[in-house]
Amino acid sequence: MTTKPLLLMIPLAFWNTGCGGPEREGKSAAPAAAVVVSTVTAVEQPWPAIYEAAGTVRARTSAVIAAKLMGYVREVKVQAGDRVREGQLLVTLDARDLDVNSHRAEAELEEVRSSMPEGDSAVAGAKANLDLAQTTFNRMQDLFNKKSISNQEFDEVSGKLKAAQAAYQMARAKRAQLDAQAARVQQDVRATEIARSYAEITAPFAGVVTAKTWIRAPWLCLVHRC
Repeated sequence: MTTKPLLLMIPLAFWNTGCGGPEREGKSAAPAAAVVVSTVTAVEQPWPAIYEAAGTVRARTSAVIAAKLMGYVREVKVQAGDRVREGQLLVTLDARDLDVNSHRAEAELEEVRSSMPEGDSAVAGAKANLDLAQTTFNRMQDLFNKKSISNQEFDEVSGKLKAAQAAYQMARAKRAQLDAQAARVQQDVRATEIARSYAEITAPFAGVVTAKTWIRAPWLCLVHRC
């Protein structure tokens, strides 16, 4: 008699549990939105071996090479499109006037140098005369202190000593002038050599000559390509 109520309550418990579970789960998680997709059919197509595109080619290094002095162009050794190496001679200007100035400065320097031995001899001679005059003066001064010579004799010796001193200083001054003149002429020679070097235009680096012109002053455009 006691077993029948137990059998009726067990199915009821399972029913309540099953109904409550899905209802709580639906409230905590929202459904995901649908994603729109498109499809493309893959097909084989020919691909060109060469691709054409517009662009600009620029040199890695470029320079405009111009002469530092005005003058007539004597020789042009390159043309547009030529490849040149670093230090290669490109253009030679007429430098005959510069050559004349250079020769004149060198001749003046040689003349000054040839006068230096004579100046040295003059200084040596003046120094010898000064030493002799100084020795004579010292001896005569001893005699003058002993009252062995007159005042006039002592004055003459003193005058000769002063003249010898002046001659020695003058010889040294002339020799110093030769040194200063030689230094100035050497600077002139160096200046003419530098100006003479401007008559030869060389390539500062290896590259290709792209243009040249001789309007007002000679210049070249040189580029270095990779």
